[in-house]
Amino acid sequence: MCSAKAAPRQDVTERPEAGSGPAVGVRRVLLFASAVVAALFCAIILVNNVIMPLIVRQGDLVVAPELIGRPLIEATRATSDLGLRLQATTERPDPEIPAGHVVDQTPVAGVDIKRGRTVEVVLSAGIDLKIIPAFGGVTARQAELELERMGFFVDELIEVHTNRVERGRVVGTHPGSGAVLPAGSRISMMVSLGPKPREFVMPSLIGRTPEEARLIAEGLGLVVRSMKYERGRSDILRDVVVVQDPVAGSRVVEGEGVTLRVGKG
Repeated sequence: MCSAKAAPRQDVTERPEAGSGPAVGVRRVLLFASAVVAALFCAIILVNNVIMPLIVRQGDLVVAPELIGRPLIEATRATSDLGLRLQATTERPDPEIPAGHVVDQTPVAGVDIKRGRTVEVVLSAGIDLKIIPAFGGVTARQAELELERMGFFVDELIEVHTNRVERGRVVGTHPGSGAVLPAGSRISMMVSLGPKPREFVMPSLIGRTPEEARLIAEGLGLVVRSMKYERGRSDILRDVVVVQDPVAGSRVVEGEGVTLRVGKG
């Protein structure tokens, strides 16, 4: 009888299957976490851009009404009917819109606004009336600055001679002091030139010495602006005035200039 020998025993070690082990588990967790983050990000975008606008616009938004030119009571009623509140913040003068009516609003008419919000308005104080003060004796520059500060516009300066007011100072205005005018009105201002110059007939200075001629001219209020000596005159005309301008007999006014020519022989 043949007996078979038993085959020698071999140790067989099991190998791990591909795709298993700690590293694979970590990758699966990371992939799952990435998917969750991506899903959350998409959900946020969807809520912000689609769902929330739909919720907000369902009856919560109204169009801001036009309130400019309306009286306060009417403007209050118009905003209240839309579920809005009205607040008058301040007043300012306006030459066209009556006092107590709206001249400005925030937000402006036509924009979307949520119910329950406040619309702020500025009310008209009416025409800005000012009283023209008295400027007698004040310098023209001081009066002009004050009128501009009050909102007036000085469009004309009229110079007049007067014995009552010093030169360069205000004689009066048109309209005069005490007049009530809206700001922006045009004002004329009269400024003093001092006393009116005296007018007289020019005397003859021919044959006078330069000193005599100067004393006579200056005594009349004239100004000797030029005195020149000329050669070629006879000895009789030496060192005396031979030509004058203005000529004798002409009309002159105080302060006018005189030119003299003196013979040099």
